[in-house]
Amino acid sequence: MGIIQLSEVTVRRGRSTVLEKWSLSVDSGEVVCLFGENGCGKSTVIETAAGLVPMENGKSTVSGQLIRDSEGRRGRTEFGLCLQDDCVMGDEIVGERLLDVAGHEFDVESLLKKWGLDHRIHDRIAMLSGGQRRKIAVLSGLIPALISDTPIAVLLDEPDSGLDEKSIDLLCNTLRDLADGGHAVLFSSHNEKLVDYSDKKILFPFEIVNNKPQKGEFSKITTTGTRKSLVGHRLNVRTLSGVANNGVVGLIVLGAMLALLDPNDMSSRMETAFILAPALAAGMAGNPVHRLTLENRAFAWWKTKSSIPLNALIHSLIVCGLLTFLASMITTGLDLQLVIAGALLGAVTETIVGFMAYSTLSLARPNAVMIRLLTPILVLPWALVVDTLSS
Repeated sequence: MGIIQLSEVTVRRGRSTVLEKWSLSVDSGEVVCLFGENGCGKSTVIETAAGLVPMENGKSTVSGQLIRDSEGRRGRTEFGLCLQDDCVMGDEIVGERLLDVAGHEFDVESLLKKWGLDHRIHDRIAMLSGGQRRKIAVLSGLIPALISDTPIAVLLDEPDSGLDEKSIDLLCNTLRDLADGGHAVLFSSHNEKLVDYSDKKILFPFEIVNNKPQKGEFSKITTTGTRKSLVGHRLNVRTLSGVANNGVVGLIVLGAMLALLDPNDMSSRMETAFILAPALAAGMAGNPVHRLTLENRAFAWWKTKSSIPLNALIHSLIVCGLLTFLASMITTGLDLQLVIAGALLGAVTETIVGFMAYSTLSLARPNAVMIRLLTPILVLPWALVVDTLSS
């Protein structure tokens, strides 16, 4: 069995069948190129192998691990991925992004120097040119293999797009080096130079042409330790998206209630509802980091790494707790029980709303999905908490 394995895969896009009982195997030490006209299915093959596309038949496995099948079962394993969308967020720091991709500490400056980006190591990705941003996307796909002794898969969808000739030459040599290290590479491209560096060229709908490319020499990048995954929290601190997205909503609700209600003339139940309402509103605004991942389709890349969306849940607890504290001080004074309840209520609500939005992102028109009409149901837990704490 190959490291990358597609078995009898059938994929539909709208009313069109893009792949029909399509099978492919990429073995250790093999570089395979998908070559064909635009719209022939090259990107669909890459995204199906990565588990990003639902299939009507068949399954995708990487390194012996089921990634996705037609019955909806999912799995994850370590592999490199670069899609046509760069899948990077503008507020990520260049060097920080590559360290997060690796999940380990390593000499990122030397790697960036090789690709002519060492002078941008501390810059936000939003400050890069299109070609520089593409280099970061390509490196994000290559790094998991570059730091691994064990052969793993690398999936690259038109990695040469937007790269200069020097970078394309570097990419060509890197692919041969990865093959020498036993890694399996599947990529799509229209660039003849890059295509010639593959062991096999697959012409759509399906014709295999064998090449005899030069051999490479794999040199593993040395890592010095694991790196904690706190991407969502770092992004939230850097952008203050939690304050802007959730905190402001809570403050607006609190201000509106103050304009309509007299805190000195409320029953116990109304008072509890008043105190907890800003936290509920903040939670209903959803996961603030989720909005950042919509940029350049970054959510798709992170989805292959973890089933849990990027989040800043600890910050959400703090924001909702502060909103509840403020509402409490306006009415009866500090009530620690209500502050804790508000923090938890807001964070849980935010998590549920975030998962609802996250679960529909792979659809063609995620914003048109009617599941968002279910969001008002989340008022029910708030009402139950109000009844419980006011009794």
